[in-house]
Amino acid sequence: MSELTKTSHTDLIDPQAQRVVEFLEQIGLPSDNIIAAQSERTIIGQNLPAYVESLPAEIKRDARYLSKFVVGAGFGLFDYSLNAVWNEVVLDLRKKTIAYGIDIFFDSAVGGNAREFYKTDDDLASLKDAVLLDTCRKLELISNTTYKKLKHILEMRNDIGISHPTNYTINAFELLGWLQTCIQDVLNDRPTEAALSSTGIHTKFKNTHFTNRLD
Repeated sequence: MSELTKTSHTDLIDPQAQRVVEFLEQIGLPSDNIIAAQSERTIIGQNLPAYVESLPAEIKRDARYLSKFVVGAGFGLFDYSLNAVWNEVVLDLRKKTIAYGIDIFFDSAVGGNAREFYKTDDDLASLKDAVLLDTCRKLELISNTTYKKLKHILEMRNDIGISHPTNYTINAFELLGWLQTCIQDVLNDRPTEAALSSTGIHTKFKNTHFTNRLD
């Protein structure tokens, strides 16, 4: 029975990346500032395993966007990896809002006549990411400090992520910092569903009590 070979950080650095750059040059397409330099990718390879290994197995099992982050970072597409890590944050926050209480969350996130269109878990996808963040902070699903960190990542994702035109070059330490925030302050923050639900019930009671006093 063959033994599995343990990989090293150098295995993340795709050896084909430079050949792709050379191919771009041959066919006349821009080739500069397309992928990160090998030195930058090496920094990612040296540091990334320690970040990911801190996650529980049950979290890693479903973290598909973290997988996309690793692939993008290994190939040098740091702007792609930025989008991927942000998507992982959004999915995790949505799970927490569902455990908290979707009706209470929508009551806080959506006002006026639009509220009637937000009823189920699937409707979370219709909320802008900024609204999701603001409401999570308002309901204390994330701390003020985490909110500020995530707000910065969202701004960076909007300004320099792959989904928006930009000439900015993301460096390895910036990317690792955003990854650390995702893992340390979001994915590894695992309040139990019972705790989230009880907080939601308490919030609903407070809001109802306050409304009754106004009446």
